[in-house]
Parts: sequence; structure tokens; C-alpha cells
Amino acid sequence: MASKCLLIYNPVSGNDSITGSELLEMAQVRMPDYAVELWETTGANDEDKIKTKYEETRPDLVLIGGGDGTVKLVAKCLQHKRVPMCILPLGSANGLAKCLGINDLVDSWESVRDFKIHDIDAIQINGELCLHLADFGINANLIQKFEQEESRGMLAYVKNSFSEIFGTESRTFVLKIHDESIELKAKMIVLANGDQYGTGAIVNCKGIMDDGKFEVIAFNPETADDYLRMTMAFIKGDIDQVDGVQTWSVEECQLSNPEGAEFQIDGEMMASTDFISAKIEKHAFKFLAGKSFATCRSSMD
Repeated sequence: MASKCLLIYNPVSGNDSITGSELLEMAQVRMPDYAVELWETTGANDEDKIKTKYEETRPDLVLIGGGDGTVKLVAKCLQHKRVPMCILPLGSANGLAKCLGINDLVDSWESVRDFKIHDIDAIQINGELCLHLADFGINANLIQKFEQEESRGMLAYVKNSFSEIFGTESRTFVLKIHDESIELKAKMIVLANGDQYGTGAIVNCKGIMDDGKFEVIAFNPETADDYLRMTMAFIKGDIDQVDGVQTWSVEECQLSNPEGAEFQIDGEMMASTDFISAKIEKHAFKFLAGKSFATCRSSMD
């Protein structure tokens, strides 16, 4: 009897060059040992519908076609189900997929073929699920601008980020780890389970997604030279070597945000908050990962 696969597809994800029926056909060709069923999100009560569909189908594998928002929606619905999931990166931002070594559909089909399941951690932040990155400050401001201007792509990101970096004052934060309180001045603070943004900027060199820890990273570039060095380090992946960057590896922490810096989780703007409590949830989800994920991990072990 064929294994069952549920393909959950968001038709309004950033990449509209592929339809649900085309994706289904592709899956059926690439996965002959599976009976694949397509289910499309509508934006209306998707959470309840996904839970119901899962119970009806009881699949052996869930494919998620969309961006970070779609992946997070499905993961939230299937938390504690222990079903393996694989991302088909079709969104305008695919940060979690990149963290898992899946840059395109070719990587997705390879990961299904190889079927290497990884138990991936998640961060709970004020009761909200964070799969790869959350941050206060510059990047959250940029996401807010993107939502307002509908700018997309790396060029728009770089253009906006230059204006943002010089237009943003350092904010005061208080980081509490166990009984230690650390007062910080920073333009951006990242809580990172993964290692990179969807743009490919490597923000967390210590990022291992199944080690039961996450990183808190404070960035405070002050001059054009600082910003240039930081940008190059994002590309090269050695941001922890740059002055003005501090990193802590933790299982839980609290962060006060008294000056009201903007806040986002996995590419989604959150309501303004002056305090968060964050805690790792070890091995919360089962994801299939690409080859580069394994390479990255073994080089860090």
C-alpha cells in the first residue's frame, strides 16, 4: 500500500509561477511511492481546516508549498503530531527553508528522496511560535516598510536598509539570563534558532537548529564603515568576528524593550511589546533537510 502524503499549498505565496495542480503533478512524478493529495489554503479559517484535514488523511509526510508564513501556519497546526514535514519554498521569503539547506524545489525533491529527518527546535516567545528568527529594531522596521511599500527583493532590501541604519538610533534593551541582567544599546537584537534570513544574510554563525539552544545577538553599528563590515560579514558568514556584535547562547531568557523597538517573528510583524520571555522547545518538529544542512552541521560539531 502506498504511503500517504498531504501537499498543503498556498496559492497566494510570493512565487505565483506555479499552480497547485502543477505542483501536485510534479510531486506525483517525483514521489511514485506516495499517494499525494493536494489541499489549498484560502485565508479563511485555515488553521481549523488544516487540523481537520490532517485527522482525515493521517499522512506519512506533509509537503508545505509556500513561504515562511505558510510553513509556520502548518507547523503550528501539526505541533505534537510528530509527522515529518518538507518545505517546497515558493514564498517571497523562505528563511526557514534556507536554514534547512533547501534553496529551491530541486533541493526539496532531493530531501524527500534522501528522507533524512531532523528533529528541529523551536522558540516559544510570549506564547508565539518562532521557527527560525525573531528580531527587534532595524530588520523589523524594514519588514514594516516592505508591508507598506510592497517592495521586494534584495535590491529593495539593501536600499531600504541603508536608509534605515542611518535613520535609526540605538535603543536600550535589558537582557535577563538566569539571574543576570545585561543593559544593552543596540540597533537590532535577534533571537535566532536558525542561521540566516531569507535574503541569505548569515546572522547567526553558531546556529544549530537541534541543539536545545538559541542565540541572542545584539548589533550596534555606529558608522558607515561599521555597517559595511557588518554587511560583508553577513555574506561571508563571520558576523561573530565583527566589533559591535555580541552573542549569547541560551535555553531561555527575558528581554525588556522599554523604548518600543518594532518586533517581528519569522517575517511577521508583531504587536508592539515592551517585554518578551523566550524559551527553547527542543526537538519540537520533524523536518526533512537538504544536503547543505548536514554539511553545515558536521563542520560545526
